[in-house]
Amino acid sequence: MRDRATCVAIAASLLGAAGACRGQAGFLTGWGGCSFGQCLAPQGAFVDFAGGLDYSLGLRPNGEVVVWGNTKGGMYNVPQGRFVRIATGKGHRWAAGIRDDGTIAVWGQPLLPSMFQPPPGQFVEVALGNYAGIARRADGTLVAWGDDTFGQLSGVLPGQFIAIAAGTTHCLALRADGNVEGWGSNFHGQLDLEGSTCVRIAAGDGHSLALRADGMLVAVGWNISGQINVPPGTYTSIATHWRTNVAVRTDGTIAAWGQSGLVTQNIPPGTYRRVEMGHTHALAMYGCFADCDGATTTPTLTVNDFVCFLNKFAAGDTYANCDGSAMPPVLNVNDFVCYVNAYAAGCP
Repeated sequence: MRDRATCVAIAASLLGAAGACRGQAGFLTGWGGCSFGQCLAPQGAFVDFAGGLDYSLGLRPNGEVVVWGNTKGGMYNVPQGRFVRIATGKGHRWAAGIRDDGTIAVWGQPLLPSMFQPPPGQFVEVALGNYAGIARRADGTLVAWGDDTFGQLSGVLPGQFIAIAAGTTHCLALRADGNVEGWGSNFHGQLDLEGSTCVRIAAGDGHSLALRADGMLVAVGWNISGQINVPPGTYTSIATHWRTNVAVRTDGTIAAWGQSGLVTQNIPPGTYRRVEMGHTHALAMYGCFADCDGATTTPTLTVNDFVCFLNKFAAGDTYANCDGSAMPPVLNVNDFVCYVNAYAAGCP
């Protein structure tokens, strides 16, 4: 029997046209405001996802960007290319993605022409605020574009960083040593994060979140909706949009607090591994799509998972619709390529 390393090597040989995406593929669920269907995540596998004003984005293992929710503002006009990372703006209908060649594409309905002009070059991460975007190069250096009313451009910090986050009018960046630094508006003290052991950051409307290595979550800034009143516990994933926060606890359950009662009062049961926040809706990822046979032994992924997927594909099982396509034939070679990508990315 072939081991996982052999299977990954086989998968890698098939990935030339597919590219590599952000992380392990899983399934999505959503809740909260859903007047445009923005909380109704499509079936199939995703490796990245984000919530916007009244829409959502999902990234398939094969690099395809899927959009659902409000059709206004050109949100469905995704530029050509295979993507490895996606992001949504705060407060307005605009989005960005990093293609597999490292270039940034922007689409939607930004308020200013300059918001449609991302910097040239290759990048590994992008984040969007209300009026400005920031991007991180592979060497950790940063660049910003868009509006500079609050110093989002002129205040970009020098040096190397490992993560970025964009709030409505402020930006955060995480150093490799765990220190969080920020620039832009500090009207509510949203830049006053302290500590040197942080591993995750998130920026909202006048408030900021930082997750420490010990799982404790720190929140600073505006508290008009209780958005810095963190529920007790330890966490592994955090997200914010506008004045509502959502996070995954260490046990996999979800906590939500802040302005949107549609999100804070309708939290789905179960265990999850990552969350993202829209304006009044939230999305969460669960499971590992590549683990077709559901094995709990080590290694989790083996040739049996390939066989499982092929059997489901042959049987017409909806599980095999990895790319979530609704066009006939629903199951096709794209689903196989999608699964190969998911398998190569592994499981958490």
